[in-house]
Amino acid sequence: MLPEAVIFDMDGLMFDTERLSSQAWQAAGKRMGVDLNESVISRFRGTTPQVSRRVCLEAFGPSFDYTAARTLRTEFLEQAIRERGLPVKPGLKDLLSRLSEEGIPAAVASSSPLETIRWYLSLAEITPFFQAIVSGEEAARSKPDPDCFLLAASRLKKPAASCLVLEDSENGLLAAQAAGMRSICIPDLAMPAPEILARTEAVLPSLSEVWPWLQHASSDHR
Repeated sequence: MLPEAVIFDMDGLMFDTERLSSQAWQAAGKRMGVDLNESVISRFRGTTPQVSRRVCLEAFGPSFDYTAARTLRTEFLEQAIRERGLPVKPGLKDLLSRLSEEGIPAAVASSSPLETIRWYLSLAEITPFFQAIVSGEEAARSKPDPDCFLLAASRLKKPAASCLVLEDSENGLLAAQAAGMRSICIPDLAMPAPEILARTEAVLPSLSEVWPWLQHASSDHR
């Protein structure tokens, strides 16, 4: 059965920005004189600045200047995007076009700030494909809590159970499952735990595979 709406995560799912973000955090950490490595970054990947602040203060002590580190990270990340362009994941535009043709609305639900989401969508020239945007600033709680996905469904005026979430991260999949939504995982930097993947409808290698999978799954239920 085709979903009534599709909700997209952003970083690591639509855009190959998690790698750039990790590199930017590591560069910021080096500038700040701390080892802000993958073991730290992985603890807050896909969450809000409030969570990353807490993780960094736990890792480096209460005197760590998180605000300065985040400012540096953002500067490094934005410079990389301006110099190299925004890396769009394969199959994204084709999937969005197909959903639009079928009359299936789409939303973005990301932990990133609204300004960043709008910038990325504009750079990729895909803003018109989305009928709703939910940012990390708007959700009361960060993923793995379901708030951002439930808000997206509300803005699309669709029941949660009729929505399909596309996610790459463990926290995102947990949030989708907590929201009572269908989910498909397209892994990025880290593969979610097997017990979380077991509750998804599919694990696919890229966004290019999503529409063929949905068509096949829909035909099986006729």
